[in-house]
This record gives sequence, structure tokens and C-alpha cells, in this order.
Amino acid sequence: MIWGDAGARRPSRVWTGVTLAAAAVVLAGCASTAGVASIAQTPEASPPVIPEATPVAAPAADAMLGEQTLTGVGPRFEEKIALTVPGGTRTVRVDLTCGAESRFTAELGDAMMLGQAPLSGVCEGSRTLAWPWVAQSAPALSLWVEPDVEWTAVVTYSPEAFAQDEVLVEECAAYSQIHSQVTNADDGYGFYAAFGADEWNARLDAAARAAEVLAASSQTALADEFAAVQVVLMERSPIPGGMTEVQEYWETQRPIAEACAWNHSEIVVHAEFGG
Repeated sequence: MIWGDAGARRPSRVWTGVTLAAAAVVLAGCASTAGVASIAQTPEASPPVIPEATPVAAPAADAMLGEQTLTGVGPRFEEKIALTVPGGTRTVRVDLTCGAESRFTAELGDAMMLGQAPLSGVCEGSRTLAWPWVAQSAPALSLWVEPDVEWTAVVTYSPEAFAQDEVLVEECAAYSQIHSQVTNADDGYGFYAAFGADEWNARLDAAARAAEVLAASSQTALADEFAAVQVVLMERSPIPGGMTEVQEYWETQRPIAEACAWNHSEIVVHAEFGG
């Protein structure tokens, strides 16, 4: 196995707020993110993980409360796009079409505050994005595409509830605990010097066992991905405190982050250190 850039650790990088899946774009003047969120300030230890779009069913014609058609040219709006959301809306869907293949990032209101996710991926043809609409949702859409790419967004308002996979919600929460174990092990050993290599290895062993249990019990298509994480954790970074510097770790986690983000049940880091 090739261990990415594990030999070139950068010991003093720090993030705030949202971690791991930071898309390399700016939405409405703020850095956009997708895939993994954090509930505490913790040291940064990862390259960006950008979830790819997955199919979302379009609403039936008789199940729409209204729609808006928006057009523009990348890279982004200086301000968020105001939406006219009808009463009774429970799901907001955006059919995004780009004039050329382009990466995109989209966010409805303040997704992180609501426990939802910005959605990122490749716009080739039409991509259907969707968010739950709740009482605290803000009627504003942030959208970024690559420079000079023309885009059209057809925003549809549906009274149908967002079709969140509740089993996937539980598995994303379980995986959040595993990823938190790995992140806290690296942070505690390398950034805060709270313990030594033996404790770091013990924590990685515990995370690997948890990934094995999750893979065996999984009822979703992520079972193989959880198993792949277990293998990478057992093989381990050759540098204590460097698991989250290993390219393979992020490659195995990427499809998990994608599925959790598009289900609006992001991976969350429960930080033991920092704050």
C-alpha cells in the first residue's frame, strides 16, 4: 500500500467549524464545505473531501407548490440568491444544468446550522439536488460553478417530505464515532502531546474494531466501504499520529462522506481536544 504523503506531516494546521470536506470554492464570501462537519474547534488533519452528486428523484408534477428558474454565469454570486418559498414546502429541489462540464457547490441557507449539508460534485448535464425545508430554513441559495460556465437552476418546491434514509442516518452517526476516534488519536498524540505512541495505537485498534463491527452489521450499500476503512486502519500509518495524513484513509472514507452528505446526515467530528 502506498501511504500518500504520510512522510510529510504538517504539525500546526488548524481549522475552525467545518472539517474534512471543504470544497475549494467560496460561497457568498465564506468558505464552503460538504461531507463532514465538526462540533468543536479541532486541529486540521486532512486534505479536502468533496462529495460527488448522487441521484435524487424529481417531484411528480402534481406534487409541486411552485418553481423558479434562475440563470447565471460562474463562478459565483456575490450574494445569495433569494428564493420565493411557498407555504407548505417540505422539500426544495434544484435541477442544475451547466453549459459545460463543471464542478459545483450549492447550499440552501445555513446548512451547517440546520444539520444539513452543502452539496458538491460535477455538473454534467442536469443534476438534481435536494434539501429538507424546515421552519428554521432560510430562503437563500448559494451556488458556485467554475468561471465562465453558464448555468440554469430550476428550483422546485414540494409538499413531500425529504426522503432521508433513516438507516443511513444511524450508520453515518456510527461512522462519525469511528472517524472521531481516529481524529482524536492523531490530535492527542501529535498536536496536543496528551499521550504517547502506545495509546495512539490502542485508539486506532479500537477504531478498527468498531469499523469491523459496523461493516458486519451494515444494512446499506456502505458495508464494503466500512470494511475498507477497517483494513486501512489495521494496516496503519507508519508514523504515529499520522493516520489522517494518509491518502488511503481519505480515499476509503470519500464514498461514505458522499452518501452521508447527500442524505443530509453528515459525518461529525466529536472533538476530544481543542474547543
